Amino acid sequence: MNQVNIFTAYKQLENDYTNGFVSLLSLAPRGHTRLLNQLLNDELGLHGTFNPDDFLVLEGIDGYADGEVSAADFCIWFETKIRSGMLRKDQVRQHLKMLDAKSQTRRYLVLLTPDDSRSSYIQGFRAIDHRIRHLEWRHAYDLLESPRDADIVFSALAHQFRAHIQKTIFKQDLAGGILKISFGKKSGLDAKTYLGDMPNWTRWDSPRQYKNLDGTGRKLLLYDHTRKGLTVEAEIGSVAKTNSEPDYPWTNELVPGTMKLFDPPIPLEHIRTLENFQDFGVPRKDRNAFRNLTRDQYRLLLGQA
Repeated sequence: MNQVNIFTAYKQLENDYTNGFVSLLSLAPRGHTRLLNQLLNDELGLHGTFNPDDFLVLEGIDGYADGEVSAADFCIWFETKIRSGMLRKDQVRQHLKMLDAKSQTRRYLVLLTPDDSRSSYIQGFRAIDHRIRHLEWRHAYDLLESPRDADIVFSALAHQFRAHIQKTIFKQDLAGGILKISFGKKSGLDAKTYLGDMPNWTRWDSPRQYKNLDGTGRKLLLYDHTRKGLTVEAEIGSVAKTNSEPDYPWTNELVPGTMKLFDPPIPLEHIRTLENFQDFGVPRKDRNAFRNLTRDQYRLLLGQA
């Protein structure tokens, strides 16, 4: 268990990110005085006043989370993941068990991951215990954007850490993928009628398995070549080989309430503005039926950047 030092390097990459984030929190009282309140009260919805004494990386302690911000009357643990879909319920429950052994009256576990807080995947973890909170790396990134009145040294360190998050987490983590719709007798899909039927569908059958979508809160976006755009997105709850259709043996279960129809469709020209998507939909050049989509690309696609 180590007091944070912003220059400490760890064998496990997640500990490096925990150390960087908690180190900046430890410097906030002198460099960005509103940061802790913005994080704990506003972003995480924790009630009361927090004046931390300890900022720790909990490396190598069995059952403990990755980081800690604490004082005599509260203890907040951070479980850090730098890729989405990597949380385990048994690990979260073990953290809560160890957290309950702490003496502080206010105890919370924050899951710091790239996952979408609104996804059913994350809501399943939030439902384990009322003391669990989720913090998206995107929101942590935004919180670390220093205001004009912040200390110049703190601002420089925060800027460098934000660049590190951008390069390593946002550029590599997946939001889901784009699947080109196949119309005709083989698929049983009619380009003229499928959009009217989609709101009643609970699954989408595919010719192969898309492992990255399986129960991780990621989204499947459908590309319609007849409309030259993306028409539908939905969160995938699970992927299983059901063999319900001879040519489409894999079933992607759609999470209820997550389907969204794009009207008008997100146009092909906009898709091609994404990095590595310049040849998307180009005959004889683009032979992939499915393309992974990073969180950065997804945000740009939906105009959220």
